[in-house]
Amino acid sequence: MRRTLLNISLALSLVTLPAAAEVGTAKILAPWEANGQLFQVGVDKLQFIGTFEGIMYIEHGDGLFDAALFTCPATQIIQVLNNQITGQGYCTIESPTGDYVFAEFNCDGQPGACKGTFTITGGTGKLTGITGESQMIVRTALSGTTIDEASGGTVSAAKGLAVWPEMRFEVPGRSAQAGLLGTGPSAPGNDTPSAPPTEGTD
Repeated sequence: MRRTLLNISLALSLVTLPAAAEVGTAKILAPWEANGQLFQVGVDKLQFIGTFEGIMYIEHGDGLFDAALFTCPATQIIQVLNNQITGQGYCTIESPTGDYVFAEFNCDGQPGACKGTFTITGGTGKLTGITGESQMIVRTALSGTTIDEASGGTVSAAKGLAVWPEMRFEVPGRSAQAGLLGTGPSAPGNDTPSAPPTEGTD
């Protein structure tokens, strides 16, 4: 009798164990546009405060962040004399399933090329508990400034490309081989996207 109860207890504990997360990887590219304001905050120092927006594309056209929209409020400090920049910000990424992923980043370099680290800090819905990290390279192709006649402030705009050479991330209970993490085609019957919850319902 005691052995039977022990076996039942062991079986129940195995059933309730959470599924292990598998690490997925993907190379991600994202054209972006930035708009904000430029302030002189020192003799040879400028500060940009604004937002970066764009669309992420996985190199092989498959996975979690393919065609995901992102918005990143950010700030950059520009050292004019030594031609150096440092930047940091936070990102909200909307996946094609309607779930959200949150991240933060920092980078440094020269105007036109900023390199740093991009860290995923969490998510919502089926992406709850997501974590990940990648090197990030931000290239600026076009930029310009104008004077806002209404406010008198300096408005800055830019366009460019962001690259995550090897985004490594994991979602608890999700298989890295099911396509969600960008490592392969979706397996039949696995990780089928569900509609996002309707507001106002329990």
